[in-house]
Amino acid sequence: MNKIILTTVLTIVATGAWGDWAVKGEGNFSCPEYVSAKRSNTPKLYSSISWVQGFITGINYQRALEEGSDSFVARDLPAASIARWLENYCQENVADDLADAAKELVEEFAEKP
Repeated sequence: MNKIILTTVLTIVATGAWGDWAVKGEGNFSCPEYVSAKRSNTPKLYSSISWVQGFITGINYQRALEEGSDSFVARDLPAASIARWLENYCQENVADDLADAAKELVEEFAEKP
């Protein structure tokens, strides 16, 4: 059952048809919470980055599964670069949460080879 739900959610994410979707865990952190965690280097920062890396992995898995080809969105993007990208995004989009930021990160890096 969980696999079906994950597949459905990732299908929506992978196709770009963004409707409402359930967010679990650190994806619910607000952008101001993320920026605060980044600046103070708290454990919340590391769990947030890990959550975003898992989100990216899920997108890559789903795209590879659906398209039958490799998917390497943000493959060479180090965690420190993800952290900086998220901080920049969140400073400009204070009403968003980490899931919104992760979605935007995927959209930006999916266009790059």
